[in-house]
Amino acid sequence: MIWSCNPSKKLDKLNAKHPELLAKFCRDTFPCVLSKVDTITSFDTNYITIECPGYEAKDTVLITKYLKGSAVLKYLDKTNTIIKTIKDSAEIRACELELKSVNKKLNESKELNTKLQNKVTAKNRFITWLIIAVLCAIIGNILQLKK
Repeated sequence: MIWSCNPSKKLDKLNAKHPELLAKFCRDTFPCVLSKVDTITSFDTNYITIECPGYEAKDTVLITKYLKGSAVLKYLDKTNTIIKTIKDSAEIRACELELKSVNKKLNESKELNTKLQNKVTAKNRFITWLIIAVLCAIIGNILQLKK
């Protein structure tokens, strides 16, 4: 159904007629992957000021006092935040395929490098023996001239 000579047109037609089928195929083929979970715990100290209305206090000696003031309430607020990072497995799969192709190219380059180094080594050996032969010929000519 999806594989044909022109897959992009087939996918467009399939998406137009049956988007749920295409979505199910993509979800099954490339599921989402939970890559990491972080938990952040934060502590905040909060202060609440409560204004108290005045009240009348009577003493045994019949002295009336009016007391006014405020109360400060301190409490510690703990907050847990859970962060989940979800990656698309299609992206991960594309990266894996690209990594495989790059590794293949790297191995091919290493093999080519080894072949070229072997060729250079062989040429260097040939040139070395050629120089030795030329030197032997020169020395032989010099010895013949001295006689």
